[in-house]
Amino acid sequence: MKIKIALIDDHPIFLAGLKRLIESTDSYEVSSIANSYKEALEKINFNNIDIALVDVNMPGTNGIELLKAIKQRSSSCRVVMLTIEEDEETIYRAMKEGAQGYILKQDSPERLLKSIQACVDGEILLSNQIYSKIIDRIRKVGPPEGSHLIIFSTLTEREIEFTRLIVQGKSNPEIAQALFISESTVKNHISNILHKLEMKDRVELAILAVREGIG
Repeated sequence: MKIKIALIDDHPIFLAGLKRLIESTDSYEVSSIANSYKEALEKINFNNIDIALVDVNMPGTNGIELLKAIKQRSSSCRVVMLTIEEDEETIYRAMKEGAQGYILKQDSPERLLKSIQACVDGEILLSNQIYSKIIDRIRKVGPPEGSHLIIFSTLTEREIEFTRLIVQGKSNPEIAQALFISESTVKNHISNILHKLEMKDRVELAILAVREGIG
C-alpha cells in the first residue's frame, strides 16, 4: 500500500513539481493538495493522510497554525514543514507543536525523497546544527509541570540507551551502526518504546526525554 501524502503550499508551480517528484516513485501517492490553511482544513481528511508537507510561510494563517490544527484532528498524520531557510525560532516552534522536522525547498530531488522516507521511518528531519540548538533550548526550559520521569522508569537499560541515541539526533542507520544491530531491529525497539510510553513519535520522545534530563 502506498504512503498517502498531502501537500499544502501557496505556490502552484512548486506544488506541481513536488507532486511529480513524489509520484515518480512506487512508494507514495499525493492524495490531497491545498493552497491555504482554510482550503486544507475544508478539503483534507488528515485521518486518511500519512504525511502532510506544509509550507511554513503561507500568507494569512501560517503553517505553524495549520500544524496545530492538523494535530488536533489527527494523531496519526505526521507533519513536515517546508521552508526556504533554516530559521531556528520557527523550527523550534514547529517542533514544540509536534512537527517531524522540516525539508528545505531548495534541496535536491534525491534529498527530498530521502527525507520523506526518513519521515516514514519515524526519524527527525533536522540538520545537526539546528537540532543541537533546539535541544539546548529545550534543556533550559526544564521538566514540564507534573514530571514524567516515572514514565521513563518503566524502560529497560537497553531502551534508555536507545532513547539517549534518539535525543542525540541519531538516525536509524546510525543507531544500528552504533549498537551493531540491524535497522529492522532498531525500528522494532523504537516502536516498542513508543508503545510502552504511549507516545506518537520519536519527536515527542526526544523532547520529553531532554526535559527530564535523559540524554
